[in-house]
Amino acid sequence: MTKAEIRAEIKRRIAALTKEQRREAAHSVARKLAALGWHGKRIMLYNALPDEVDLTEAAKLLGEDNELFYPAVVGDDMYAVPEGELHAGAFGILEPHGAHLTASEAALDIVVVPLRAFDAECMRLGRGRGYYDRFFQGAAPSKVAVAFDQQRVDCVPTEAHDVPVDAVVTPSEIYRR
Repeated sequence: MTKAEIRAEIKRRIAALTKEQRREAAHSVARKLAALGWHGKRIMLYNALPDEVDLTEAAKLLGEDNELFYPAVVGDDMYAVPEGELHAGAFGILEPHGAHLTASEAALDIVVVPLRAFDAECMRLGRGRGYYDRFFQGAAPSKVAVAFDQQRVDCVPTEAHDVPVDAVVTPSEIYRR
């Protein structure tokens, strides 16, 4: 399957999930992320779109012992911004106000990323604009994706610029590279 075909199939699968299934999935993923034992870390989360795993509960659990950041898009680039008051940013995604830092400047330990699809080798297919792939250039935080179980595919087609994640956390499993 092509990347476009995979994105269309995943969109269909996610649309079939009920609100309750999405809520339960987000709860399970939040517990798994918190159980990974991240304390005293600089973690970048994301504010979910309607078809992504919601990290609101995860932010509450992780925010107690860690410094949280969120992505902000400016033009073709993505930056880490310390947690703060939110406003609608690029693509209608909520972003905090504050200093826009590169991944290296923010000295992030962990970046939790959304995805459209993933495979067992922790290859990630995003929405196709490459923001996270560019963000990771020259920085080495641990990269952990979160997903619904329905987003797993047999094989994600890759290109030279695609950056794999170190782990994918779903409601039922943790895949590691």
